[in-house]
Amino acid sequence: MERNKNNILSNRKIQEAIFFLIISISLMIYSLKNHYSTLGLQWKISPYLFPLLIAIFIGLLSISLFIEGIRDNRSLDKGNECKCTNTKWKDVLFTILVSVSYYIAMGLIGFIASTLIFLVALFIYLGEKRIWLIALISIISTLSVYIIFGVLLHVMLP
Repeated sequence: MERNKNNILSNRKIQEAIFFLIISISLMIYSLKNHYSTLGLQWKISPYLFPLLIAIFIGLLSISLFIEGIRDNRSLDKGNECKCTNTKWKDVLFTILVSVSYYIAMGLIGFIASTLIFLVALFIYLGEKRIWLIALISIISTLSVYIIFGVLLHVMLP
């Protein structure tokens, strides 16, 4: 029994699930606390609705990750081989760096230009070689988001 308990807590997917569940609960508390502390604010215009929806989504994904970790443990207990993968920290750090740069660039050069640069940088890093495809997907994605949210839904973009 002790071996199984240690095996569950040492499973990377379960550790990640717990981490994301904590983030989800924290974001949910933040959203609900701030929404209800503002008098007369309706949910449909609340700036805390989107973080609440993201928190719910992260919570559901963490539950899914937890279930997958439990299944992996059961598979290991039956003698099957672990299909674990190592985290590629170089890729993670690059993505974080580019995302932070994107966030800063939005304030300096605007949404459209910074989103185009962000998408092009990620596609090139991921190994896409066809320049025409990178340009096409980046332009269509950026303009679609701008038209749908900025023009049709009147959501203020950064």
